Amino acid sequence: MRASFLASLGVAGLGLGLVACGPGDDGDGDCAGLVLGDLVITEVLADYGAPSGGSGTDEGKEWFEIHNASSAPIELAGVVLEHGRPDGLPQDRKRHVMGAVTIPANGYLTLGNVLPDLAPAHVSYGYANALGDLYNSGGGRLALMCGTTLVDEATYDGVRAGRSLALNGRTPPDALVNDDLTNWCATEQNASFEYEPANYGTPGAANQDCNIVVPGQCDDNGTMRPTVPPQVGDLAITEVMPDPDAVADTAGEWFEIVVNRDVDLNGLAVAGATGNGNTLMSTACVRVTAGTHLVFARNADNMTNGGLPAVAGTFTFTMANSNGTVRVLMGGAELDSMTWTTVRAGRSLQLDMGLTAPTDNDLSTNFCDGNVVFGAGDQGSPGMPNRDCGVNTTGMCLDTGTQALRPIVKPTAGQLVINEWMPDPTHVADSAGEWFELRATADVDLNGLQAGGATLGTTPLIPAGGDCVRLATGGLALFARTRTNPDVVPPTNNGLPSGMDDPPVVATFGFGLTNGASSFQIGIDGANLATAMWTSTSVPGSSWMLDSDGTQCTANLTTPAPVPAYKNGTADGTDRGTPGLANSPPECP
Repeated sequence: MRASFLASLGVAGLGLGLVACGPGDDGDGDCAGLVLGDLVITEVLADYGAPSGGSGTDEGKEWFEIHNASSAPIELAGVVLEHGRPDGLPQDRKRHVMGAVTIPANGYLTLGNVLPDLAPAHVSYGYANALGDLYNSGGGRLALMCGTTLVDEATYDGVRAGRSLALNGRTPPDALVNDDLTNWCATEQNASFEYEPANYGTPGAANQDCNIVVPGQCDDNGTMRPTVPPQVGDLAITEVMPDPDAVADTAGEWFEIVVNRDVDLNGLAVAGATGNGNTLMSTACVRVTAGTHLVFARNADNMTNGGLPAVAGTFTFTMANSNGTVRVLMGGAELDSMTWTTVRAGRSLQLDMGLTAPTDNDLSTNFCDGNVVFGAGDQGSPGMPNRDCGVNTTGMCLDTGTQALRPIVKPTAGQLVINEWMPDPTHVADSAGEWFELRATADVDLNGLQAGGATLGTTPLIPAGGDCVRLATGGLALFARTRTNPDVVPPTNNGLPSGMDDPPVVATFGFGLTNGASSFQIGIDGANLATAMWTSTSVPGSSWMLDSDGTQCTANLTTPAPVPAYKNGTADGTDRGTPGLANSPPECP
């Protein structure tokens, strides 16, 4: 959540000009010696939230908090509080000169708009109405002065009723950090932060961590890295429950998404037929792995949501019982959607077992009712593989041209050639920039294709179902360790084709290509189809490639001329090869 807030402190309504810390105006009074940063404004409650059946008036309920950033107690007598608009004139600010009160070393003190004798337990110092009302809109400024010395100031804005604005508690309070509104957030509506009914904050105590999101970045166990956003095909909606029977729709609606590739969910949005829906925002990397079944629900509490398993995210839109739609979005672009005409009360509508491609849920013939009892008694398989609908789709794929299921055309030995491979890229790590390319000698489907080093991987690079991934005779298919992230420059995978100008990466693989003498293989159903071998150390930054008669050479040949560098987003790019394109030069020496 993004915060906006802090204001400068003010002194209210004593009808005085700027008051010094003590009898003089040179800072030699009670607060003499304070300097910028000794005190830090850390939290503001500008708009009291009305509890059930109560009043929401701010009188006697507003407060702000300061922190002693030093290692010794500080006597605050003579400190001047200022409050006004951020762009207001000095003469328009309200001021209050503090009486005797001590803030302990590294401690917190809460100041409120209440008479000292009437202060509640969470307020340690009352300034009555001296600072005027804290602003509920338009923002304000709070400041702490000692004579002419500014000890701290901060602005607040984006006020929300019943929720304090708090400086990020992830790091120690700092008088410079609190100048930036992006370092503030509204306190969560969590029972642990409810200091009064319907009001949330941490008066007199350390603040919560703010969930400050940096677009395109996430915290991976303490290290910031670029997110890996899902693309079309990476996520598929496989089950919906628009009409639960065991609990109310508003508590028990849910739907399920299957993950087809390891991605981060940061920034993912789920929505109904219209609107932007609800977005998953987090500073931490929300990593999900291929094969995971994610449940999104109206309510994350399994005591009241019908007994759902762990919920990946919640949504606020309503799932229609008839003619409904659910969508999954990333950056405003639709990754998948599922529509339904009618559903049965208390039973989910699910895709047939094994169907995990986004286009699978476009066909109503692929659906059936859930029939496994879960939780409070409704039927479905949230967070688990779906049931067999009785339609045998083994060995079938969806022809996207005809929108009909057809048998997968599996390649046989010799129908797929390992045409080119890059074991040792120089501009990115091997784990990010390795790739290989296949060429078809017949019209085949790549569904179920396996690959590996000494042995074939058991998980296909391309699902053995879903959309038909067709490779026509002479066609090339590019496989890489990572896909292009369009938000990162230079590209993290060395600039492999992204689909704008060249055939894009068809799928990713997890095993490594050894730089020294080694080999890797491809296959179907555990049987080898082709093997690439190299008996010498790879040339750094050069692919291995085959010419028209199968002769093997490197892209850094001097005779004929070497292959031009492929685009890698660097001015001095030297990695050479033809990923996704016909090999060049056409003949090895």
